[in-house]
Amino acid sequence: MIKQFSGISVREYSSKDRKLIENFRKESFKEGNDSLSMVKYNPDNIRGQTWMTFIGGDLASISVCEASHYTGDPDIAVRICRYHILKKYRHCNAGFRMLFPQVNWAKQNGFKVIYWTRDIRDRSLNALYQHRRRMIGKSHFFESALYKSFKIQEKFLFKVSPKSNFLQYVYSKILQPGYIWNPKKNVIPIEESMSIPVKKNTEKIKKYTDDTTFYYRG
Repeated sequence: MIKQFSGISVREYSSKDRKLIENFRKESFKEGNDSLSMVKYNPDNIRGQTWMTFIGGDLASISVCEASHYTGDPDIAVRICRYHILKKYRHCNAGFRMLFPQVNWAKQNGFKVIYWTRDIRDRSLNALYQHRRRMIGKSHFFESALYKSFKIQEKFLFKVSPKSNFLQYVYSKILQPGYIWNPKKNVIPIEESMSIPVKKNTEKIKKYTDDTTFYYRG
């Protein structure tokens, strides 16, 4: 049975929240998360913004929007990243709750694209993001027009480093009608990625056809 939560609220980070973030960071380390390391993340020194989800007054989850230096177009694209939710608060759909204000923030700050990435080996979450799977009792999140407007990039995958075979799908929303996004770096064409072996799953990329064409591994 999925646990039900009440008293859920979302707000943007401000400098007065720094102690909350530091305590959350320590708890995330205990749970094996390294995306919030001091080297990678300083909430007071990023070109972006942090969102926080509270449950009963406790900080349960954070998610960050950062100008996309990874793709070489930080004035155009913003990446949703560093998402973590503490284990005892799983299934409160914090990511969905923060997505709405994040998109509004990206629009207000002049970005043309907002996106997130996910390891191609993660079948369960990729099925959710590709709109092929839903969670029971959560249809209002999955059926929202905003969530459904995020589409998988069918032409390329995200490759964080030329020295790594770690590949990720890209899920994006175009914020400026008619804009065509062409990232400058750290992406690899789908066709080229077919020759790259992936640990634990080395099958070639296949096509999955539903309402839209999706690419997936295995």
